[in-house]
Amino acid sequence: MRSEPRFHFHVFTCRDPNTDFRRPLAEALSAFGSTTYTWLRRRPIVYDPVCAGAPKEMTLSAFLAFMARRRSDGAIPVYLNSTNTYFPGLTVALRLVAPAGVWCFDLHDDLRYHNTGLKWITEDLIVRLIASVSHEIVHAAPTLRELFPRSRHLGNASHLRPVSHDAARSDAVLVVASFDERLDVPFLEAVIRRNPNLSFHLHGWVRSNDDATRAALDSLIRTCPNANYHGPYSMADLPRILAGYKVTLAPYRTGTTLTHFIDPLRFYHCLNAGVEVVSTPIPQARDMSRWINVVTSVETCSETLQAILQDRLGKQEHYTPITWGQKATRLLEILRDSRRTLALAPRYQAALSDAD
Repeated sequence: MRSEPRFHFHVFTCRDPNTDFRRPLAEALSAFGSTTYTWLRRRPIVYDPVCAGAPKEMTLSAFLAFMARRRSDGAIPVYLNSTNTYFPGLTVALRLVAPAGVWCFDLHDDLRYHNTGLKWITEDLIVRLIASVSHEIVHAAPTLRELFPRSRHLGNASHLRPVSHDAARSDAVLVVASFDERLDVPFLEAVIRRNPNLSFHLHGWVRSNDDATRAALDSLIRTCPNANYHGPYSMADLPRILAGYKVTLAPYRTGTTLTHFIDPLRFYHCLNAGVEVVSTPIPQARDMSRWINVVTSVETCSETLQAILQDRLGKQEHYTPITWGQKATRLLEILRDSRRTLALAPRYQAALSDAD
């Protein structure tokens, strides 16, 4: 009987570990094999292993040498590339020097994002370059298969668990987000003005250089007395913030590529924490309509928010938390089924036998 392959996971990120949504996945993967987590930047920082290793900062050349020297104990290296479109040249260099393994591209969004013109073309070329040197592509929102048909569904999750809502207000609505072009400001403003008896609390940061969204939010806060902006938050702040609310509103723009390919983390954070979610009908919200209240008008949105706050409506009883442990298990299924894994397994099993 063929034994199941073993893996050593290398997770490459372009985000600060304190705010990186992929770090919980890396930590969950450590239950299935040794896991190294690297913040790629001009001086990479390596956490080896992810859960207990002290961070080690290196030069790029030292990091490439570190990766080239890695030796396996019979575990197949898996390289999960979650660096968006940063460092494409370094990605190719790593592909050349690191031990043979399974390269997996993390397509967690349309990585061309809000770019236009020449910048969009450049980002598109980088995405396709990274895809071409990857053995597997995993996507978050199912709509991303439209961009890469060979990609396989992984999806997002949350590290949060249910929190107590004993102190949650019955007249407050949470809006937690990265505020950018995806926010439907006119819709949000109309809902706020239609519900003067409710207080709307906005938590999040405005994307740098997005002057239009910043100006729209400033105007909203200035002209709507029942709208309150609380500024940016960190991952560590989420349990405290979510404990204060029964319901959250996700006023995404619809009918645009900006929201067609997203799988919002806020959905999972809020649902896992026990907060009811109300969203405009972006594709992912429709896919999750068993647990998310999808609204198509200001009137329906207002009625839904009022009903939830008055405990006359809710979908939480049908929801079971979606965790990164589940996503780690799903990634393991994808890897075990990979043609690259099947091709490498005999070599690494032979190396393990020789070591014994």
